[in-house]
Amino acid sequence: MDMQDTTEHTVQQGQTTRAVPSGKKDDGGFSRRNLLKGATVGGAVVVAAGATVGGVALFNAKSAPASTISSPGKLREYWVQADSFYHNLVPTGVDGMMGMTYKASDTSYWAIGYRAYTPNWGKPLEGNDDIGDNSGIPGPILRGSEDDTIRVHFRNNDTHYGMAHSMHPHGVFYSPDNDGGWFAADPRPGTVVKVGESYTYTWEVRSNSIGTWVYHDHSLPRASDMLMEVGSELGLVGFLSLTDSSVKPVDKEIFTFFHDLYQSDIPTLTQDWDCFNGGAYVGNTPTLHTRVGQKIRWHVGALGKEFHVFHLHGHRWLSETGRFSDTLLLGPSMASSFEFTEDNPGKWLYHCHVTDHMMGGMSGLYVVTQ
Repeated sequence: MDMQDTTEHTVQQGQTTRAVPSGKKDDGGFSRRNLLKGATVGGAVVVAAGATVGGVALFNAKSAPASTISSPGKLREYWVQADSFYHNLVPTGVDGMMGMTYKASDTSYWAIGYRAYTPNWGKPLEGNDDIGDNSGIPGPILRGSEDDTIRVHFRNNDTHYGMAHSMHPHGVFYSPDNDGGWFAADPRPGTVVKVGESYTYTWEVRSNSIGTWVYHDHSLPRASDMLMEVGSELGLVGFLSLTDSSVKPVDKEIFTFFHDLYQSDIPTLTQDWDCFNGGAYVGNTPTLHTRVGQKIRWHVGALGKEFHVFHLHGHRWLSETGRFSDTLLLGPSMASSFEFTEDNPGKWLYHCHVTDHMMGGMSGLYVVTQ
């Protein structure tokens, strides 16, 4: 189903909705007990706004100040949910580059990821070239062109941890009530979306928005040790891909997100992990397939507290400096893209060139056929 509404142009900002849970939720927290136990609540029930059960209102809508955005472009509308799910970083149990083996109990944890849904969070969308595989890590690719308005209806369904979450974008124009970034000195709507609640963010794509950007959770820190952006570490990250008329179509797009998980923050993990798209090591990170002659656009982004160096074996591309390169430096929250025409068949390694990150899981296969 297409998530984009290309006919409606009226924009409402910062609408928040609160749902009263129908059952007992997790008591949350980051204790070992909570990390090990499963979620007991499935997908949240979708009920029309204003409905009541036994005289209790299920949704109480509250509107933020009127919109100051008036965009001549299309409205691109997404329904996104933060879901908690049990996730194995090394599902094959093998590091395909070094040959090391791992037990699932050592490489699994309760993750949280953004997923795109049909309207009113009816059901998860199937992955495709437009939004990505929609498996949760990273979240769906959010797209827009210059002058478009992106409206994201976000709902928190983190039934395992029971934490508040949000969505904070980079690169787009928005008002304070559509920022999604919490700070104690100035509480704002949309920064503490609790389990069962939803919030609507509205963002505008301007001429200085064009490019690849990240979005991520920017809600409350973890109370026990004031760990910021813990939701992002657990998996709440994604890409924005914003274009204008100068950005030409390509044959294949690739999106690779660099993210790190730490055993000190997630006790069920037996070591620190360095991941691409929710996986660690060759055979578990995405194995990418292209053909000679195809025009490739590769997007990379990072979040956390590490610096990374993307490297692709056997290939070069024209960098932003006007020189050819086969590496790209990324710091936390940075994103970029590069293009090349495929001309070198074979199986190639892509990886982070920071050696302990490569040993920690940041490696994958890029397969080119004739």
